Amino acid sequence: MPLVVNVPGARHTRASDEHGIIELDGPGTVTLGQKLRLIPGHCDPTVNLHEWFVCIRGDRVEDIWPIAARGAFY
Repeated sequence: MPLVVNVPGARHTRASDEHGIIELDGPGTVTLGQKLRLIPGHCDPTVNLHEWFVCIRGDRVEDIWPIAARGAFY
């Protein structure tokens, strides 16, 4: 499962290819419209639908990797 970063008590559950549920330990943990950072649990088959990976170390974008299989359908 993906890991929810910097939100104590938040867990990503019941994942599918493009969707999932964030469960919270209590109210007020996140607000509507708040962006959440997730660390992926695996490389999803939808990666080829995106143009690049944004590589982050800490709070800084360290690199951008192009996805060579962009637009490839099997």
